[in-house]
Amino acid sequence: VMFASELKCLVGQCESAEEFPSGHYWTRETGYVRYFSPSWLQPALDSPSAEAVVASDETLSVPSGGCDRLRELLSKAVHKRLMSDVGFGLLLSGGLDSAVVCKLMSELVDMRTIKSFTVGMANSPDIMAAREIAKQFGTMHHEYIFTPDEAFAALPTVVYHLETYEPELIRSSIPNYFLAKLAGSHTKVVLTGEGADELFAGYLYFRDCPSREALHRETLRIWGALHNVNLQRSDRMSMAHSLEARVPFLDVEVLQEAFGHIDPSHKMHTAERIEKHAIRALFDGELPHEVLWRTKAMQCEGVGTNWVETLQAKCAEAVSDADFAAAAERYPINPPHSKEEYYYRVLFEKHFHGMDQFIHTWEGGCRAGGAAWKSSAYTRAGLADTSQLKHGLMEGVDVTTEAGTGRKIHAQQQQQQQQA
Repeated sequence: VMFASELKCLVGQCESAEEFPSGHYWTRETGYVRYFSPSWLQPALDSPSAEAVVASDETLSVPSGGCDRLRELLSKAVHKRLMSDVGFGLLLSGGLDSAVVCKLMSELVDMRTIKSFTVGMANSPDIMAAREIAKQFGTMHHEYIFTPDEAFAALPTVVYHLETYEPELIRSSIPNYFLAKLAGSHTKVVLTGEGADELFAGYLYFRDCPSREALHRETLRIWGALHNVNLQRSDRMSMAHSLEARVPFLDVEVLQEAFGHIDPSHKMHTAERIEKHAIRALFDGELPHEVLWRTKAMQCEGVGTNWVETLQAKCAEAVSDADFAAAAERYPINPPHSKEEYYYRVLFEKHFHGMDQFIHTWEGGCRAGGAAWKSSAYTRAGLADTSQLKHGLMEGVDVTTEAGTGRKIHAQQQQQQQQA
């Protein structure tokens, strides 16, 4: 029996391999034994099907509490992760989640001693929002500005470290790789905002969620895949630069609160309540307005609103029509649906030949594809409308974000409202 923390260690060394299941340990006598079995996950664990928790309301225990304890638990989670012999920094995306971590850190340490890091293209939503947060809290702020050409050139290295051909994950991992490289040149430990969107239904396809029960099932589904997606990205990209990333939102007490206490109705998106409103309301007036109420952006979106299209075009140029026509024959397991996906598969195959069956892929080619409801917000190619991610901190964007709803109010519209 061989164990490896990365797939690359097993290539050419064994005839078969399997993923070590999360929340388990293993011995020769017992095989896999689950040690992580919180009460809020018990209905799924008691069922013969691992997917049963998202299958029917009969197996689902939906909590009915409020959010009154959430801030205190998040503060405790941040405090735990500030223990370090080598100092620590903060990955500051400019989004709500890392801004919340920044705010909670400011209540515990002198932020003038903290180095913060962000990545993006010039004047991107993330770059401009992160600058505002760093300015308010006084961190020693560092930025990595990249171009689409640089992103395309980094793809072979990113796929090698990431060990996947899943397109949505690769797109977000490219800027994460640059970010980790920057942070790793300054510190050895960073805190991040990872996990909040899985716990609190932050992704924009939740706008179409029909009920609190459906929302609870879906957040559990995507939380259960974290080790194959966002956490794999965070771990592999950071450790490629000897950087340790810590995730306060995934503290076990915060998990218990999010899935075992808070009513999913607090997480629902409505016309009058933007995504993750429950978290935003806890920090109203304590974060820059445009950051507090900005629209959720995945990392591949917030770093630049059109760079993914450029990346996809470059991938398409690298794949011939003849090669793509034979994609299903060459890759019968999870065949590529676009030239972008084909190009990623070629890069994966160079290092991990014969290992394609062990890779997690989203049903429908994206996170939203496996939801119990249909949404046009995301496709296999990414977010359908990236213009909604622009905000008033960006140069040349003359809008104000409305508190509570997240609606964009243009300057002329705002003036008319004031006159009325």
